[in-house]
Formats: sequence, structure tokens, C-alpha cells
Amino acid sequence: MKLLDFIKKFPDEQSCRLYLRNKREQEGLTCKCGCKKLYWLEAKSCWQCSSCNSRKNLKAGTIMEKSKLPIYYWFMTIHLLTSTKKSFSALAIQNQLGHKRYEPIWFMVRKIRIKMGQRDAQYKLSGTIEIDEAFFEVVNMEMRGQKLKRGRGSQRQLPVLIMVESVPLSEEEISKKTNKHKPDRKVGNVKMIVLSDTSKKSINYEVMNAIDFNSTVESDAWRGYANLKQVIETHKSSVIPKKQAHKKLPWVHTFISNCKRLLLGVNHSIGKDYLQSYLNEYVYKLNRRYLGEEDDIFDRMLVAGIDGSWNK
Repeated sequence: MKLLDFIKKFPDEQSCRLYLRNKREQEGLTCKCGCKKLYWLEAKSCWQCSSCNSRKNLKAGTIMEKSKLPIYYWFMTIHLLTSTKKSFSALAIQNQLGHKRYEPIWFMVRKIRIKMGQRDAQYKLSGTIEIDEAFFEVVNMEMRGQKLKRGRGSQRQLPVLIMVESVPLSEEEISKKTNKHKPDRKVGNVKMIVLSDTSKKSINYEVMNAIDFNSTVESDAWRGYANLKQVIETHKSSVIPKKQAHKKLPWVHTFISNCKRLLLGVNHSIGKDYLQSYLNEYVYKLNRRYLGEEDDIFDRMLVAGIDGSWNK
């Protein structure tokens, strides 16, 4: 959805409230007693259960619950975060909304990014998967003023596991490529997970949760991937020289470099505890890059935010 279309569709708070109400009724409402017959009380601006008479307000059970910010703020923020390949910092969103305080805007943006990650966690990758690890620079406030390590294991960097569906093209598909510099592989969905450490146990745990067992994983010969056959049916590893990495595992390295440039350009620095939420946003939009006008990413994110599972 383009910005002008958003403004026409949601000119004020009332239009946002009406759209949210209709969207929630369309997705289905359930009372805490289990009853699914709720009717709208116009005078109270809430639903009432036809069985136990308990009431549910417009934001209850959503990422907006207990938030004092207008629903228009939430809609505009979701639009800004999902309408472009790039991103917006919480400070930039605060300036666009004209809100006086930074903290509630930052918390709103963080909740949206967390929900993006929760939504993608519902799905597993399958087929042929490229896998590699990368290190992202973060700000570690606990270590400020102390002498930090350099290179692998530095407190300035967090390890991230990147997994990409990547199917080799057929000879016919390769011959029809218009851009000869593109990899000879078709890319699918992506997952990027911050690791607590780079041990075999940690990597196997994340791979088991993120990838279907009947998949084929391709990686380099690093020792951290030595036991992947415990959680994946087929694992192909090989020694990959640095100069050949972009050819052997093309898409995983493309997404690593693109993500690092994006985060550096928008946020300049990221706190150690918040890297995963920024990755959530990048991956969420990347996995929905082919959505058309009839299946808008704004609506997808709004439905994710009102699915009733935020406080579960």
C-alpha cells in the first residue's frame, strides 16, 4: 500500500477503529468462556459475550492491548515498517507521528517486530537449504569501559545463524536467465536467528526448530555443523575457500551483506538485547516480497497482530 492510498483509506482515528473492528470480526472472536457469539455495543465501543455477558474492548488480546497510543499510530507505524524494503528507526517514526515521548513509540515498534518474529516462527523451511553463520556488531552496555576481544568471540559481535531455501535451477532455466550475474539458484524463504553460542548443540537446536527434517542442508565444513545429520535427513558439507563462498552459498551471503548494510544505514548501532527484533523485521518483509496489491503486507501484519496470542 502506497502512502497516499493509506491516507485515503485511514484519514483519522475513527476510520482505523472501524477497520480494526471489522477485521477482528472477520477473523473471529472468542470469549474467555469459550463462546464465539459476541455482539458489538456501540455506546461502550466493545464486544459483549452473549453467554457470560463479559466484555472485550477493541485492543484486547492484540499487540495494542494496554497501549494508550491511538490506533492510528499503530496503523501508521505498521504501514511505515512494511511499505518499503528499508526500515525506520523508532526516532524517525516518533518524528513522523509528532509524539512528544520516545519511549512509548519505541515500545510499540518493538512489539510489532517481536510479533513479526513470532509469525515467521510458525513456519519451517524445506527443500534445499543454504546455511551459514555471521557475526553482527552490537553495543554491549555491560562491557562498556572494559577491554574487549577482537575477532570471533568478541563481546562486540553476536553470532547469527542464516538459513535460506535455495533450489538449483535446471539447465533450461539457466539458459533463459536475463541477468547472467544472478546465482544459478532459485531463492525461497529465509530465517535469521541470533545464537547464544556457536556450539554444535545450539546450532542443532535452532536447525531442528527452523528446518523440516526431510530437507537437504548445504554448508561449509566448519565444525559447528558436524552433527547436523542428527536433526536433518541430508547434510552436504564441503571446504569452501573465501573467494568461492559467494558461488557455493550465494543467497545466504547476499542476505548477510544486505542485512548488515541496512541495519548500519538505518540504526547506526544496535543494543545486544535487540538484534533479534531487527532481524525479525528484515526477514518478515523479505519472506513476503512477492505479495501483490490484492494480498497486502499491511493487512498480513495487522492480522498477525490481532490473532489473540500476544499474551498467551
